[in-house]
Amino acid sequence: MYSNKPFLKIPPLSAAEYRRWAELLEHRLGIIVPQERKLFLQSKIWSRMREVGYTEYDDYWNFIQSGIEGNLEWSQLVDRLTVHETSFFRHKPSFDLVSDDLKAKIARSTKPLRYKIWSVSCATGEEAYSLAMMAQSICAADEKEAHFGVTGTDVSSPAVAIANQAIYSKDKLATIDEKYHAHITEVSDEMFVIKDHIKKRMAFGVFNLLDVNKPSNIKYDVVYCQNVLMYFDKAVREQILDGLVNYLNKDGLLVIGQTEINAWAHKRMARVNKSRTLAFRLK
Repeated sequence: MYSNKPFLKIPPLSAAEYRRWAELLEHRLGIIVPQERKLFLQSKIWSRMREVGYTEYDDYWNFIQSGIEGNLEWSQLVDRLTVHETSFFRHKPSFDLVSDDLKAKIARSTKPLRYKIWSVSCATGEEAYSLAMMAQSICAADEKEAHFGVTGTDVSSPAVAIANQAIYSKDKLATIDEKYHAHITEVSDEMFVIKDHIKKRMAFGVFNLLDVNKPSNIKYDVVYCQNVLMYFDKAVREQILDGLVNYLNKDGLLVIGQTEINAWAHKRMARVNKSRTLAFRLK
């Protein structure tokens, strides 16, 4: 299906076409694309259509609905629509909260600690690796035996593939404190890679947040869910958060973005009192 032929000018999305694409994204991913973001939706679909050689929205629509090739192409389109700017150690107060939690649990532990973190919307992996480098530094510095693991998930399989590679451009080093540079290796003038002793603590996979309420036996000490809830409407945000509660160990932390939801409450959760953060602890 891929083509290098010149492309004809593709007309804008009609009102009906916009509704059809917006409804598909809401149905499959829970993501809301309001009318004011119609041009964003249009530009992302256009750019992907041009790459694979389509000039008509209907033809491309039919392609993504068809079989294995269509599913693979849908994954590519989702990547364009959902992967946004990210960085290492984004929002320091939230990382400080997790750091304090890990240190406190090591101090209280009477046996070797097993500490598990879930980066819910890891995009290309920067958030997950940040959590891992921080946890590694804390565990290595403490006299008590403590181990950690980080799971990173995202709805975009191309983004997860990049996370697994753990190779990043050097411009991303600006947000990584020098104390963590022992966990990276520069591979060229432009790129660096996360070292294996961190990578072996990681697991990445594709996960759709609409599936969060399906039964699961997996439990985490920290569920880190930032910069993703904003793409859902209020009711879906609350359903997602309610579902994430079930993934927490006792005394586990749910860390979300400060401005992503207002007035959410859960009978099993208590608000954490730390400035410039929005987090809850399982009672």
